[in-house]
Formats: sequence, C-alpha cells, structure tokens
Amino acid sequence: MTKPKGNKDCEAPSEQVRKDSIEGVKVALSRTKTWGGMETREFYSSPHIDSDPYHAKNGEPGQYPYTRGIRPSLYRKRMWTLRNIVGYGSPEDTCEGIREALRAGTAGINVVIDALSQQSIDPDHPAFGVEVGAEGCSLPSARDMQRLLGDIDITRSGVAFHSTMMTYPLVAAAAIRQGKALDRIMGSHMPDHLQLNLSGWGNELVPADLCHKTSVDCIEYCIRNSPKWALGFPQGYDLRERGLPPHGEIAVGMAIVNKTLEDLLERGLSIDEVAPNLAWVSSADIDFFEEVAKFRALRRLWARTMKERFGARNERSMALRIACHTAGNSLVYQQPLNNLARAAIESLAALCGGVQSLETCTYDEPVCIPTAEARELATRTQQILANEVGAARTADPLGGSYYVEALTDRIEEEARATLSKLEEIGLLEAISNGTIEQICDQYNMDVERELQQHERVIVGVNAHQPEQVEQPERFTFDRSHTEAHIRRFIQMKRERNQEALHDRIITLYQVAKQGGNFHQAMIDALLSDGSIGEVWGTVRVAHGYSYDPFNVIQTPFVYGA
Repeated sequence: MTKPKGNKDCEAPSEQVRKDSIEGVKVALSRTKTWGGMETREFYSSPHIDSDPYHAKNGEPGQYPYTRGIRPSLYRKRMWTLRNIVGYGSPEDTCEGIREALRAGTAGINVVIDALSQQSIDPDHPAFGVEVGAEGCSLPSARDMQRLLGDIDITRSGVAFHSTMMTYPLVAAAAIRQGKALDRIMGSHMPDHLQLNLSGWGNELVPADLCHKTSVDCIEYCIRNSPKWALGFPQGYDLRERGLPPHGEIAVGMAIVNKTLEDLLERGLSIDEVAPNLAWVSSADIDFFEEVAKFRALRRLWARTMKERFGARNERSMALRIACHTAGNSLVYQQPLNNLARAAIESLAALCGGVQSLETCTYDEPVCIPTAEARELATRTQQILANEVGAARTADPLGGSYYVEALTDRIEEEARATLSKLEEIGLLEAISNGTIEQICDQYNMDVERELQQHERVIVGVNAHQPEQVEQPERFTFDRSHTEAHIRRFIQMKRERNQEALHDRIITLYQVAKQGGNFHQAMIDALLSDGSIGEVWGTVRVAHGYSYDPFNVIQTPFVYGA
C-alpha cells in the first residue's frame, strides 16, 4: 500500500494532472446508451403534462420548483464534481496528499482542517500538542495557507475547505500575498458557523450569537468582494452526523438559511445577489430511497422559499445546488471493507437525487485518517458509477416512482412542520435553550434503542458478526513534520513586526467592538502574521467572551477602552 509522505517543497502536480483535475475541467459522459444498446433520453415524464397534477407539483428537470433537478440534461452535459477529502499533519503533508488525489483522477479537493484550527486555537497552545494535525491539516497562519496551496492558482482552483471561522480570511490573505485580486479568487468554504455550535462544541467554544454574526459578516464580505467564491451554506452534513433524520436536516438547515438571509437583506443585499452563491452541503446516508427523496424535497422547499418568501426572480437563486458527502456516521470499524458497499450505495443515492458535487467516504475512516489506497478506491467508486453503472445518463431516474414520490412529499411535510416550530421559537433561542440539541439527542437515543433491540440491523455490529476482525493497515505519516511546523510557527511569532501586528489587532478589536463587519480587519491582521488564535481571540474579547475559550492563556494584547 502506498502511503503519502511529507514533502518539504510540495512539488507541483504535472501539467496534465492539473488540467484534468483541479482547474475544473469536467470529464464528459462516456455513453448515453444502456449496456444493452438502448438509447436513453435526458429525462422521462408523464405523457399528459398539460393536465397532470404531478407535473404541476414537481415540474420537469430544469423547471421550477426543481424537484426533479436543476438542469434538464443534468450530468449529460455537465458532470458532477468528483471530490475527495485530504487533510492531515502539516500544510506540506496535506499538499502532498492533494497531489496523490489528483493523480488518482479527483476533480476537486476538500481540505479538512484539524480540530484545533477549526476552533481557532493555535498549535502552540499549552493545553494541546498531540492533537495538532491529528484529524486534519493544521492551518494557523496565512503563511501556512500559502504552503498548503503551493503553486495552485487560487483564481483557477477548485479547492474547497471545511468549516472554520478563519478559512476565508486565511485564503484571502494568501491570495493577496500571491498578488491576486479578491474579486478573482475561486474555490469555496462553509461559513455556517452555527453548525459548529450545534455539532457538539457547545456555546463556550463557539457562542451562538457570535457564530451567527460571523456567518452573516463572512457571506456579506464574500458577496461584495469575492463573487466567484462559492459558499457551502448551510452545512447540513455535520448537523446530520450529530443526529438528525432527513427532514430534520432540511428543517434546521432552512432555519439557519432563512435567519441569515433576513439579516443580509437588512444590510442592503438582494436575494438574487446572495442565493446564487450558496450551495447546500448535505449528507447521503444509507437508506437509498429516503435519501433520493430528501434531495428532491429539499430542492422543492428551497425553490418555493426563495420565490415566495424572499421574492427571488433569478432562476439561479431558486435552483439549489447541492454539495454532498456520503455519511461518515454510517461507516463502522467492524469489517471495514463492508464500508465500500455502503459508500457506493450512498453515492448512487446522491446521484439519483441530482447533486452537483460528491465526495465519497473512504472505507477506512472509522479506523484512521484515510490511506492513499482508500482515497483512490473512493474516487474509483464514482468513476464506476459514471461510466459503468449509468448513473449519469438521465435526470431524476426515480421520478414518478410511487414510493419515492410519497417519501418526497412526506419528508417535505415533516420538514415544514419542524421548521415552523423552530421559527416560532426563534433560531438562536432554539439553539441556546437546547431545543435543537434535544431533537438530536432524542433521535440518537431512538437509533441506539433500535440497535439494541435489533429493530435496526447494521451488518458486523449487531448482526452477522465475525469471530475475528482484521483491521486494515493504518495510515501513518511522519509526525516530525508536524513538530517542525509547530517550531516554525513559534519562530514566526518571534520574528514578525510586533508593532505593526499590534496596530492591526487594535483596529480589529475596535471594528468588532462597534458591531461592524470585521472580516477586512481580520485579513489585515493575518497579513501582519497574526495567528488564528490571536485574531479570533480578539474578536471574542470584543464581543464579551474570554480570549481563550479554554481559559488557559490570557490575551497578549492591550486593547484599551
């Protein structure tokens, strides 16, 4: 098994690899006929469209309310973006992992950031150490973002980043240092910071009010300054992993969307400026038909909400794009090769549901950071679905199925009911008083009870258990690279221009204290080699919270009155 190795210089991918992958060239659909030779239409529908209530409710693919997909040709003219997750150790380690994923045929990269960086905690924090780079890439400064990107042109790339308060400011600072204009940068990140609170981190680490304001500020800044930068919002995947059924993902996600859009419109933006830049980050779980129905119901509810509630006129505002990851929480460490089947079925559900990008989980995720072999198998899964299974041949292949249509209606109905209850309470209040947390807990307890009573069977866990379990070979990487990364970070803090940084930190504090959009000030502080801990800690202090959420270190800055 080939294992990624740290590469100090992170050599650039070959020109052909770059053209076929990260710069966004899509592979065309190889065949529109079945293996038996029968030609396939772009989509299929009722022969009685004019009088058919089904058509009035769902439209056709590419028509409002987009239940059946956002384009009539769906994948025949534009394939979904085949993505793969990479992230471990130092920026150089992850850069090497990106190169290997591109060589395997991945078209887009999702960079996973380690837990400390997601919480804006510096790698030299005295309460941590071994956690640095353990479950993602450590990215504590703009210099480290530059090292991660290597020679990738951020104005042409398809790099996506997982959730953190500091992702966009780090990318923006790195782009400025590359000499790139912010209005030309491409890629995406997930500015749904409320899901960090709801995914188990709690109000002390990520206070709900500050999370919400940061999301609104970030989206506003991106729309006004980086219109080509895509926004994965809301982040329904982590909500689902925390413990929500399909209709719950839609309900909580729409509650976050509606509240955020209302606040953005109050700032003078229009719905047709904001909505086209948003893509729902979703999960495809193991119940195949339910997941297909969920994507259909989600598009229908989104389209009607954008049009009827917010007055959208642009079709791109109403035609929701969905970025999908197969369900990590469906994978188990017992007999991990079985996870290959789970991930393949979940990927097929996402494609039958009409998503626009897809990341297939690796079979060894419950055991370790994904190995190069596992990442390649995840890529091959999607390539087989596209070229051999025929998943890309026709839009909404299950449209008209009595079962799938009934599930679609039922999921939308239950999502609307739950959404109504949440909005009656108020989103932020429903978070702070534990209403949403209680929904998640109740769902998780029901699942556990069903497992214990064998009402729900998971192969290898509570049924068909082997006598001996062989674990796959674990991923390993040279931890000395991470240790060198931490030493380099500490040295940067010693050698930077402390006076220039202090001035920009004070400006950041003042802007945040006065309630302004503090993203430009964060970018400026990062350009002066401020760390994510220092920048976010200052924002926390300005909003009345402790500099360090763990209350171990004190702020090194004197903010004044």
